[in-house]
Amino acid sequence: MTLRQLLLLPLLCFAVCAHAQTPADRILGSYKAPLSNNDAYVRVFRYDDGYRMQVYALRDTHNPDGTLKTDAKNPDKSKRNTPLTQVVLIDKVTYHDGIWKGGRIYDPTHGKTYKVELRLQPDNNLEVRGIVGPFHKSFYWTKVK
Repeated sequence: MTLRQLLLLPLLCFAVCAHAQTPADRILGSYKAPLSNNDAYVRVFRYDDGYRMQVYALRDTHNPDGTLKTDAKNPDKSKRNTPLTQVVLIDKVTYHDGIWKGGRIYDPTHGKTYKVELRLQPDNNLEVRGIVGPFHKSFYWTKVK
């Protein structure tokens, strides 16, 4: 390999990596999310034509009686035995002008679903905004990797 090729190799790698990630993909990764007095760890990944956020770990996975925490309040009875470490919290969000929106957020502590908007903050943490009519409530998820 010539010196010129050796010097151009890092530039080529940078160009390929920069092209591979779109502005919408900046949301990809793992976050620590507050979930009813229990920290949840959520993975954000591409799914269908948008993005999905799914729990992959909890700080505390068991109830005081030793049983595994499940999605007990899910309105779909067939999903009530799903471990909380497998619950999809946000689904079908797509990127529009710096905001991921158009999807729904699921609150497993109450079994309710709401509209959602997501905004990546300058520190790479994520503002998660649940919306009901004209009202909204924001939560902040901390990026872990």
